[in-house]
Amino acid sequence: MPAWHCHLALGILMLTNVFTFAGRQVVSVLLEPIKQEFQVSDGALGLVAGVVFALLFGLLSLPAGRLADRANRRWLIALAMLCWGFATWACGWATGFWTLVLLRLLTAGAEAGVTPPSLSLVPDYYPLRLRGMVMSIYLSGPYLGTLVALGLGGWVAAHHGWRAAFGVVGIPGMVLALAVALWVPEPRRLNPVVTPVAPSILAALGRLWAMPAVRWLAIGSGFGSFMTVAYAMWLPAYLVRVHGLPIAQAGMLVALVGTLTSLVGGLMSSGISAALLRRNPRWTLGAPILSLALSIPCAMAVFLWPVGWNFGSVPQAMAFAAVFGFVSALWLPAVFTAMSLIVPPDRRALANGLLALANTWIGFGLGPFAVGLLSDGLQATAGPQALRYALVIAMGFGLFSWWGFRRAQHHFSS
Repeated sequence: MPAWHCHLALGILMLTNVFTFAGRQVVSVLLEPIKQEFQVSDGALGLVAGVVFALLFGLLSLPAGRLADRANRRWLIALAMLCWGFATWACGWATGFWTLVLLRLLTAGAEAGVTPPSLSLVPDYYPLRLRGMVMSIYLSGPYLGTLVALGLGGWVAAHHGWRAAFGVVGIPGMVLALAVALWVPEPRRLNPVVTPVAPSILAALGRLWAMPAVRWLAIGSGFGSFMTVAYAMWLPAYLVRVHGLPIAQAGMLVALVGTLTSLVGGLMSSGISAALLRRNPRWTLGAPILSLALSIPCAMAVFLWPVGWNFGSVPQAMAFAAVFGFVSALWLPAVFTAMSLIVPPDRRALANGLLALANTWIGFGLGPFAVGLLSDGLQATAGPQALRYALVIAMGFGLFSWWGFRRAQHHFSS
């Protein structure tokens, strides 16, 4: 396959990652207007931001990964992307809170057919020596998606209402479905392993879970996502509610300060992972371990920094947000690179589905929802500061991620 075709396919797949993540993240900048229109609690907002999405995405990620190990991944991604774009656009037409919940479920189910197959497809375009770099490029999608969601989505919500923001994200998804169908090839799988009888999905998953490095990678990744997703999903609402910023300014501030530094960190992680991989494959997990050790105190500082301490109109806490954005972006590409080294190619998509399940159920499912419930529970004692303390508690769960990556490194075998 010509190099230009591989690069084109990588670019298109990265854009699918950009917009699917924008579809997740745009909800964060819309929480306050949704709360005002539908008159719901923080716990209910956490339901929309996390649980309803995580429920179906997590349930379907493993079957989608299993199917991608045996079916044509291009057509699976194209069809799922078309459904995703339509469902996201339709969220802007929700007539009530529970209609929005249902449409978020449909969005999640469609996205499950995009992520695991893409994570399986991307490494097959390039040789092993370039795998860390291309995975970092693909996984930079969430940071660019956050820029789209918070920057463009926040501006659209401020000027045209929260419903229009869903259309800005969803319509490009339908265009990308066509691009995948036309220009993303299905390559020959690297080192295919032929099995006479395909084991059931539970049996295959059991074999993966029996590998200690895989198990601890999933646990570490899940709790890392708990911390980072709770942070990202509630930070704009925190700036609006506690610091009193307008919604457009809060969204743009998070996009420019936090997301740009995350993008730099995510791209730099490829060089770090490649350098560690050349020395010793198990050192690949050094980046996630260091990332979590630095991320946790930075995240807590963002929410503990006093209100009113500003650089002009910008809260000083955003300086810690910039550092958090950079260091927290170092762990995810290294985790997927490590997983691709641990499991054989015929189980890679299922293993990626397992990571997606952990990231989604623990991260997107529990993270935002737990913060919402904690905020509701602390209202009686903390009043307007309830969201602040709920977020500080949630950041402490990053310690479970740090411990998981330490254990995974211990069991890692080249």
